[in-house]
Amino acid sequence: MDNIDLENVRKIVKDILKEMGLSSQFTTKKVGIVSEKDGPKVLIVFHAGVSKLDEAMNQVRLIQELAGKSSVFTDESARSWVCGEDVRKQAGTRCILDTVRPEGLEKVLERADVLVLPTFCLKTGAKVANLICDDHASGIVCSALARGKKVLASQDGFLISETLSNRRIREEIDRILEKLKDYGVIFCPTDQLSDVFRQVALDPRKSGNFQEEKDQDSGNERSLKIITARDINKAANEKKSAIRVATGGVVTPLARDLAKEYGIKIVDGK
Repeated sequence: MDNIDLENVRKIVKDILKEMGLSSQFTTKKVGIVSEKDGPKVLIVFHAGVSKLDEAMNQVRLIQELAGKSSVFTDESARSWVCGEDVRKQAGTRCILDTVRPEGLEKVLERADVLVLPTFCLKTGAKVANLICDDHASGIVCSALARGKKVLASQDGFLISETLSNRRIREEIDRILEKLKDYGVIFCPTDQLSDVFRQVALDPRKSGNFQEEKDQDSGNERSLKIITARDINKAANEKKSAIRVATGGVVTPLARDLAKEYGIKIVDGK
């Protein structure tokens, strides 16, 4: 026993935790001392029918580095193109909940601080917007919102977005997203999920207000990470001639149409 140094002790403890499936919940803050990792608890749910899966996986990996504990569930409808083993390999996730019963998933959600939807699909969004919770995919989102949990979702992975040219359908999609925002869902582009997660989960002062960023130059008009039809209507009511979008931000199709109609310029933020 005298020949075992601290590094070997740490390795042995980590191996034991790994066998117990608890290694992702702990970190070594001091040599020889193992404690729970600081950070929010996050439940990550994958839905089907979306693009940008590779980027979503990368963002999940980054979110897990920030989280104190993370668990992943892939909805049954999504398992033909992504499963727990895929997430384990590509995102480094250890806690996979694909075999957990609905009541077990609810318990995980109850302990989670944030629900992250890296591949949020339009079908589920439409159901939740109308408070229809008739399957696992819509049920977990409705349950999170009803519990007052923070819900972070990607908004640019809908497959229909790549070919959509019908204005009325665009308007309906914008209406759905706006309704979900009113319920408390926080949307952002897929490649910004980890950045927004950092703001929402790690900086309480920005919770629920992450879209509004102060411009680097004091006194300038604020920039928005996401500009929707509601923002354009507000700008028109306030007699503004321009609205600023943050670098890398998103402007919905309906918002662009309304901006042209009202003669409001969409200016890139610095």
